[in-house]
Formats: sequence, structure tokens, C-alpha cells
Amino acid sequence: MLPIISIMILIPIIALAATAAFGRSHRKILLGSTLINMLLAFGMLAIALSTGSASISEQYPYIPSLGISLGFRIDIIPLMLLIMSAVVLFVAALAANPGREKPKTASVLILLFQLAAVGFFASANLLLFFGFWDIGVIALFLMINILGSANRKAASINFLIYEILASSFLFLGIILIYAYTPVHSFNIAYIAANAASISPAMQSVIFALFFLAFMINMPIFPMHFWLPDAHTEASASGSMLLSGILTKFGAFGMLILFSMMPIAAQYSPYIAALAIVSTFYSVLLLLRQKDLKRIIAYSTIVEMGIILLGISAGNSLGTCGAAYLMLSHGLVIALMFLVVGMLKYIFGERGIQFLKGTVLNAQFTTYAFVFGVFAMVGLPLTSGFIADIMLFAGSFQAFGIYGLLPLAALAIMGAYMYFAISKSMLSTTEHSFTMQFIGKAQKFGYSILIFFILLFGILPFILLNLVKVW
Repeated sequence: MLPIISIMILIPIIALAATAAFGRSHRKILLGSTLINMLLAFGMLAIALSTGSASISEQYPYIPSLGISLGFRIDIIPLMLLIMSAVVLFVAALAANPGREKPKTASVLILLFQLAAVGFFASANLLLFFGFWDIGVIALFLMINILGSANRKAASINFLIYEILASSFLFLGIILIYAYTPVHSFNIAYIAANAASISPAMQSVIFALFFLAFMINMPIFPMHFWLPDAHTEASASGSMLLSGILTKFGAFGMLILFSMMPIAAQYSPYIAALAIVSTFYSVLLLLRQKDLKRIIAYSTIVEMGIILLGISAGNSLGTCGAAYLMLSHGLVIALMFLVVGMLKYIFGERGIQFLKGTVLNAQFTTYAFVFGVFAMVGLPLTSGFIADIMLFAGSFQAFGIYGLLPLAALAIMGAYMYFAISKSMLSTTEHSFTMQFIGKAQKFGYSILIFFILLFGILPFILLNLVKVW
């Protein structure tokens, strides 16, 4: 078999070199790179469905004397996230910059983030995991700092401070786990098989360091303060990649942590309680927001809390539901931020109080936003529905009735968002002044995301047949 993971990692590197050499063709290069990335991700899915296994691994020696190799691996959960990130990256490249502001810079940073996403989700050892994590952070920092709006400098610095803190915790945890495994190694599979030999006290220290790093990145209360400002100032593409993919770096890391460290089971009830608190705290803050970007940013914190609840359940249903919700949320939140970016482009406003009757002059955009609201709360036939069923079934198994409490937060969030848009965007008593009109690329971008949200909702067995959850 071709080294498909290595090819996926080389594609954005080649595209970056081609952009440097042929700068005028940067948009074609970007679209080609993200399209090939998406086709290869679905190609891996086709291979997995034909063989009945999503397992792919590639190993290249690097510094064998120190137990360091360039190792990549894919199974069903990384494959889900690779597919989600590939779709979001392609739509961001295609549709998220209708005004073509600093287009070459945007292309370079999206390609850099493409490299980070593929490498991160496919990493088989913690050094690569850490390296691609930081590449993703750097790409998003520059995207906010260079392509953002008026207060982008302060928002990007705030984002960077939190991410440096997360990276510091992560790096220290990696060093400790390397030092305390019987045969020093960064290999995730080896660590998972041998972590029980580490003393409980040291396991607790390592667990705490990793948990704090991933908690900041997801983010989870009280480490969430960077997210609303980062989204408010980021460009449409920046917001799509930030909430759609970068927050999944933390969630995916949390999944690895719970599978890697045996002591995680002892802390599960406390982490579940934190997840529940985070969902209700963030939904209460959401109710106070009028800026659509801030509303969607706080909805991300709600969903990340629910994902953490599923992970902390520690059973197959909770884990699989959390992974499927990562897939679903990445697609839905990318749609929401793309739509909000286009509303800003069309009407010059993002505040609910200013967006009146948008359905009259921007029907497709308005209804795409309404669809996104319903998909976010798990409307049947959308991808979030099957994810929520599995996740809450798993959390109920683990925590009883307490595991279902975040359903109330979901209901409150959905009710508020629909009530707000029904009184503004869907109202026909008055309408906002139209400044611009979007093109076919933006409508095609909406359509791609809606298609995959429905596809993975109506036909979840495409992915779930590859994993045993019962």
C-alpha cells in the first residue's frame, strides 16, 4: 500500500513551496492541496470499508538510540477527525474570503494549518503530537493577528499566552512520561501498554499536566477566556479552523490521555462534574450575548463540555459518542462561522439587533444559519443526533441521571438561538441594508458542509460499522 499518511503530510509542504515559487497561483494551489487532502481522507475511508479495518500505520526511524521515530497511525477515531478537518479546510479555502483580503497570506496560513491537522491526528508518538500541535497554534495565532479585525492584536496575544501555557504543560508531561516508562519511549501505543508500571503518584502528576493542556485548548471552564475574543476578532476562515479543528486537538488529546493513563478512571467523576459545570456556565454567558460570533463561540464551550463528559464516562459508547460529536461539531461550527462571516460581508453587521429580515435578501445564508442551529442541538437526521444518543447513553451508564444534565443546557442554548433569530433574521417587518452579495463559491461552501452533516446523520454506519460500541 502507498504511504498515504506521509503523502497527506507532504501535500501541504509541496503546496507551500509552490506558493512561494508561483505566488500568483496561490488560490489554485490552495484549492488543489485541500481538495487532494479531502479526496485522500475519503480514499482511506473507502479502503477501510472494503477491508473492514481503518488501521493504517507508517514508521520511519529517526533517532533509535533515544527511542524516537517518525511514526504515524490511523484508526477509526483519527480517521473521523481527518475527514472532518479535510472538509472544513477545503470549504475554508473555497468560500471563507469573498473580499479576497490579503489572499496570499490567508492561503499560506491555511496550508500551514492543513499540515498541522493531518500530522496531529495521525501522530503515533508524543513528540510528533507536540510538534504538530504547536504548528497549528502558530498558524492560528498568525491568522488572528494578521487577518483579524480591529482588536486582533490583543485577541491574538491573549490566545498565544493561553496556548503557550498549554504547550508548556504538555511538554513537561511528555518529558515525565518518557522518563518514567520502563523503556524510554514516546510511542503512544507503548506508553498505553506500560503506563500501569508508573507509580500512582507520578501518574497523577502526568495526568494533571496533560489534562490542563487539553483543558485550555478545548477549552473548558475556567480556562476558556481566550476563545470568545479570539473568535470575535478572527476572520471567517480563522474562526472556522479555530473552533472547527483546533479545539479538537485538545479533545483528541483528552481521548488519548484517558486511553493512555490507567489512573484516569479514578478522576472520571470529578472531570464529569467539571464538564457539567462548564456547559451550564457557558450557556448562561451565551444568553447575554448579542454578537453572533460570540454566541457561537460560547456554544463551542458548551459542546466541548459535553464532549469531555463523554470522554470521562470511560466506556465505549461515551468514547465513540464523543468522537462522533467532534466530527459533527467540527462540520456544524464551521458552517455557522462561515455563515456569520458572510452575513457580516453582506450586511456589514454581526449583532442580532441589527440583522433584521435578512431572509428577504439573503435567503440561502439565513436558512443555512437556521439549519446550523438545529444541527448544533442534535436535530434527528443530522450528525449531532447520533453523536448525542451514543454520548449520553454512555454518560448515563457511567454517572446515572447526572450524566444527562447537559441536555438541559443544550435545550436552553437551542431555544435562545432560535428565538433570537426568529425575532431578527427571520422577521419580515423590517430588513437590513444590503452592502454586498456573495458568490457561488460561498453557496457551494454552505452546501458541502450541509451535505456532510446530513450524510453522517442519515448514514452513520459509514463510520460506525468500523468500530464496536455495543
